[in-house]
Amino acid sequence: MKKFNNILFGILGLVLAVVSCDGPETENPVLQSPTQFVLNTPAFANQYVDLQSTEGVNLTCSQPNYGFAAAASYFAQVSLDKSFADFIEIDEVYSSCDMDVNAEAIAQAICKLRGVTSEDDYTDEPARPVYFRLRSQILDLENTDILSNVVCLEKVKGYFALKLPGYIYLVGAPEGWNGPTEGNKEHYNEWRLFESSEAIGSKIYSGVFDIPAGSFMFRFYTALTGWDADSYGIQVDDNPMDIELDADGVYSGDIVKGKGSYNIPTWMGGSVKITVNMNTMKVKFEAGGVDVSNKKFIYLVGAPEGWAGPSEDNADHYEDWKLYDMADDGNYTGTFNIPEGKFQFRFYKKLTGWDGGDSFGSQVDDAGVEFTWSDGIFGGVAVDGKGSWLDNSWAGGKVAITVNINNGTVLFEQK
Repeated sequence: MKKFNNILFGILGLVLAVVSCDGPETENPVLQSPTQFVLNTPAFANQYVDLQSTEGVNLTCSQPNYGFAAAASYFAQVSLDKSFADFIEIDEVYSSCDMDVNAEAIAQAICKLRGVTSEDDYTDEPARPVYFRLRSQILDLENTDILSNVVCLEKVKGYFALKLPGYIYLVGAPEGWNGPTEGNKEHYNEWRLFESSEAIGSKIYSGVFDIPAGSFMFRFYTALTGWDADSYGIQVDDNPMDIELDADGVYSGDIVKGKGSYNIPTWMGGSVKITVNMNTMKVKFEAGGVDVSNKKFIYLVGAPEGWAGPSEDNADHYEDWKLYDMADDGNYTGTFNIPEGKFQFRFYKKLTGWDGGDSFGSQVDDAGVEFTWSDGIFGGVAVDGKGSWLDNSWAGGKVAITVNINNGTVLFEQK
């Protein structure tokens, strides 16, 4: 049993006013490392539960014996075996001892625990036992973390509930102008552009394709329903339109519902990254681009992009201001053209708003910190905070940026 020190006592004051699931409030609270946490066995534990036909599974518990009336957070964990050797903790946080655990989230957990990664490898199965337990914690205090007992729902019927990246199809000269029909579905598996696995439902599709010389002519289809119904291209009419890449090997333009194909008559062959944004109805072709559809990313936020608010409403705007973790090692990289007088920015791990807690900057305080280059290179420390990196003498140009989230560092290199 440990008495709160001054810091913990201050934190505790924020949570004591909340009525607990059971037990009286205490005027002089003392934190106990909990030893008892009971998840009640539901009355329906032996009944048939069809996850596709219900919104949630009700679980109730008693509050762990913290020694005071605390506002604890509860997390539901799901496993297919009683030992919980392999389990998934559902993302939702519950603040009550009476909680409805989302049925779709349970079905997704079952799929993942079964090793299902796509609809193609999903097989239906009869109702099965599924095991649940809870984890309780007060804020982020480690000595308050405790797991409940395990309960079993004997007859849970799952379904394929995984949310997978959506996709569209490239149809044209590179793949041989095969008809976009269900009969050619297997052929078109190699000609799909996918949503990012980090942005499912975004309707922003990308892919990297090797396009032979003289074969840069194609449009896109959202479904394999034949030539006419679901075609999107550069114009409505069924005629190709010539385009050109700029000096950086990039083309940006519009896309409309129609059958006009994009065509580069002078294409000499090679790989190209293609991005189709069905929200803004824009396309982007980048010669030699790399596939980032399955890579994690963060955002550059600041003067170069116009200080647009880092919110989900501006997700389309920030598509061009992402840094990607290409090696899955915590190093996020990107190269950006920063105009003269616009070198001031920080980074956001997610688009949760200015004060959502995902800002990563030069210091905690919301102020610019000016730095000095050394032979066109700057390396420094980054922290969870709203401080920006600032160069008031910046004359404009490209900068390669690396942000290491794990060790809290940044590297800027003039190009």
